[in-house]
Amino acid sequence: MLVIASDEIIARPFIFEPLKGNEANLGATFGEFLAKADDKNSLMILLPDSYNGNPQPLLASMANKAGFHPAIGAGSTENGAAGATYQLCGDKLANNSIAGAYLSGDFRVHIDINQGCQPIAQPMMITKAEGNLIYEIDGRPALEAFARVLKGPLAEDIRRALMVLFVGVPADRRENSVAPGNYLVRNIIGLDPDKGILGVAEEVSAGEAMIFTMRDGQRAREDLGQMLQRQAQALGGQKPAFGLYFNCCARGHSLYGIPGIDSAYIRQALGEVPLIGMFGGYELAPLGRANHLFAYTGVLALITEGD
Repeated sequence: MLVIASDEIIARPFIFEPLKGNEANLGATFGEFLAKADDKNSLMILLPDSYNGNPQPLLASMANKAGFHPAIGAGSTENGAAGATYQLCGDKLANNSIAGAYLSGDFRVHIDINQGCQPIAQPMMITKAEGNLIYEIDGRPALEAFARVLKGPLAEDIRRALMVLFVGVPADRRENSVAPGNYLVRNIIGLDPDKGILGVAEEVSAGEAMIFTMRDGQRAREDLGQMLQRQAQALGGQKPAFGLYFNCCARGHSLYGIPGIDSAYIRQALGEVPLIGMFGGYELAPLGRANHLFAYTGVLALITEGD
C-alpha cells in the first residue's frame, strides 16, 4: 500500500481495468490527462498487474499523446503461490488492472536507476542489424565480438554466460551514448553459431553504440553506489522530503547473497529519509527523456521542495 500525505503535493489516485489487451487505450487516456493538466511539476506512479498486459504499448501511447512526462512504478507480483495479483485503490479491489497515482504541486523529483550491471568491454558499434537481430559489431560477426568478451569459466559454459551477460543500448538513440547511466540493459535472447548472429530483447539499428555488460552481486553493488553518487550530485546538498524506491523481486538475497542491500545503501547515503515503495515483477522509469520497461532494476525517486 502506497500512502502519501503532504500540504505541498496533490495526489490523485486511480485504478483502471481491464489492462490486458487495453494497454494502448489506457496509455492514451493517461496521455490526454497529462496534456490537459500541463502541471509544471508532476510524477506519474504506475502499478500494473505484472501477470496481465504489457506496459510498453501503454508507455508509448501515453508519450504519443502528451510527450515526455516522467513515470515510475513496478508490476505488482507475488511469490508464485497464488498465480494472480490484485490492485487496490480506495475501496476498489481489482485484478488485471493498473493502479497508481498522479502527483503534482510544489516539488521537484530526482529519478535515477541502477540495473545491476557493469561494462566488461569498451563501447562498440553495431554495423549491421535488422529488428532485434545483430549481424555485425565493429564490422565483424556479432557472435565473434561476443566470444571475445567471454573470460574464464564463462567461455566454457555458454548457457551460464547468457544468464549473466547482457547488451547495453542507448536509452536516447539521438545521443547514441552508452556512457554510465545512459544505456538500457537488455537480455541476449539467442544466438546463431552458423550465421554469427545475436538476438537481443530490443530493436536495434546499424550505427548505434552498444556495450557488453555483466550482472552479479558485486557489480550490482557498484551500480547501486554509482546511482546514489549521481543522486547526491543532483540534490546539491538538499535533503529529500521523502523517497520512492521500486525494486525488482529478483534482486535481494538471490542477487547479493544477503537481503536488504539496496535499502542499507540508500539509508547510508541519504540518512533517515522516509522511504516507501515495493518489490515488483518489472520496473518502470524514465531514461533518456522517455519512459522504459526494466528488469532486475532499482528505481529511486527523491522528492525535494520546489523552487
